[in-house]
Amino acid sequence: MKTYFIPNYTKMVEINYGNLKTYFLHKPRHFLPLTSLRNEILQNLQLELFQTAILGTNHFLERMIKFALIEKHTLGLDYSNHETYNQKTLEAIDLYDNLILFKSLDAAEEQNLITESEKVILTALRQKIRNPFSHAEIKKILIDAPENFTGFMFNINDVKESLIKGEPIQLGEKKKITTLSSTFSQLYQQKYSEQMALNYFITVYGIMINIDKKLLDLTE
Repeated sequence: MKTYFIPNYTKMVEINYGNLKTYFLHKPRHFLPLTSLRNEILQNLQLELFQTAILGTNHFLERMIKFALIEKHTLGLDYSNHETYNQKTLEAIDLYDNLILFKSLDAAEEQNLITESEKVILTALRQKIRNPFSHAEIKKILIDAPENFTGFMFNINDVKESLIKGEPIQLGEKKKITTLSSTFSQLYQQKYSEQMALNYFITVYGIMINIDKKLLDLTE
């Protein structure tokens, strides 16, 4: 088992680093404390752990919006004036820390941290990816999937007998199984995650870069 996983993981890391290098090397100013969280998501993408990457991006999205609101509330303060810094930080925590994502996006737009169009984008991601994955709502994750999976059911004993006799295997009975079945729904979720994970992260991170620039402009 060891001999299989290590070369396989090494190959994925090498192949996928090129697509992710820009994000690994990017150094935001105000969002620097979120670097380790960002890198965990990128490492999941490197290893093609797409479902885990989506879950990490879900948290990153919510964390970055609250982080931005708190950062703006404490703008210009640092530990050198620790009493004022502590006071303003606690004020910001009371204001924003308990907000659900819907409300924190409203607050970020009101504070001019995100544009109306960025709010529309993040709201769509909240509804299509963040909420369904965070709440394990498989019906919402599979909203674009076909209703049923069609296949053929065979009797294994009949197949064995036909093979022994050298006879053609008879066509099985056609069946329709709901895509929401445990097995098919998880397979679809895996495939869907593979298609969406990287673009989801890139979109969220791109908006974070825009917020970082706005915070920098406010300090100049």
